[in-house]
Amino acid sequence: MFWFGFFASVGFFATIRNASQATALSLSTNDGGVSRRDLLIGGTAALITTSSPLALPDCVHAAGDNELPIAVLGASGRTGALCVASCLRRGLPVRALTRTGAWPPPKIDLRAVGFDGDATTSNPLLTVGACDVKDADSLASSLLGCRAVIYAASASKAGGNSKDIDADGVIAAGKACLTNKVGRYVVISSGSTTRPNSLGFKFTEMAVAGIMTNKRLGEVGVAEMYANSGKSSFTIIRPGGLDEPKVKTIQGPTALEISQGDVLAGFVNRADVAEVSVEMALSSAPNIQNTAFEVYYKNNVVPVDKKYRKYLDPDNGVVKRLSGNTYEELFRGIKANYDYLGDP
Repeated sequence: MFWFGFFASVGFFATIRNASQATALSLSTNDGGVSRRDLLIGGTAALITTSSPLALPDCVHAAGDNELPIAVLGASGRTGALCVASCLRRGLPVRALTRTGAWPPPKIDLRAVGFDGDATTSNPLLTVGACDVKDADSLASSLLGCRAVIYAASASKAGGNSKDIDADGVIAAGKACLTNKVGRYVVISSGSTTRPNSLGFKFTEMAVAGIMTNKRLGEVGVAEMYANSGKSSFTIIRPGGLDEPKVKTIQGPTALEISQGDVLAGFVNRADVAEVSVEMALSSAPNIQNTAFEVYYKNNVVPVDKKYRKYLDPDNGVVKRLSGNTYEELFRGIKANYDYLGDP
């Protein structure tokens, strides 16, 4: 998030007063509970086009299908590129999907996630392809045969239309996942998407026109689409303020905190967001399915609005502040089927 980290760190908060806007962007709340059409497929890049017949799978591709790739949409971005590199470091097949079909991006240091190996298509684990999230045919062919999909694309000050990418694209990719029976869909969103009158929401919305509104619309659209999805599931990750360039390398699970409710936040770097995203893509744990959570470093946690200060107390009885020495421990307390905490 562009401006949120700054305003959160200096303690400026705003109170939600516009109930109609909040309602328009909301699902049911949880109160105290709970690129274009061509795709290069294969390590040596065999050309598949959207005119090719799509042999849809008969069963859901489980997250444990190790021979199938994880697809990363927005792989040329600063977070998406690290998601691809994180997969390669782990020895996982990965499909890097960008608007242009070019990867890796020249200015992103993949060593931030501990990868310094072969980042070209001569690496048999890596497939690079072009995919336009505004094109349903492109998405359908690009995501065919994947075990999981990470949506890391987003509009930015450098370009892109937030409605096309952060709302419609997120929903269209989710639809393609369901059509192709992809087991896991992980969306990298943003903290404060459900708090339209918070300064985090307002200043990020101003930095890139409409981006927070559209991220929220994307979240809602995915949740509605997956309501009766059977074995396929989604997870929405809401990172705190992206702490760059101060901390560029993985800090790991011991440095992180997770909460649910969209009431707490803090800084986090893209390397750790990428690591958490890949872990979510790999997991079939029931408690992380069809849910949303916030992630940030636990050393400087703030409420997204002053009225949520009570949730800083670890014993508040409503919002759990999760931590752990491993990702398994960190994720253990996540609740399934959770969106955000409604106001009393």
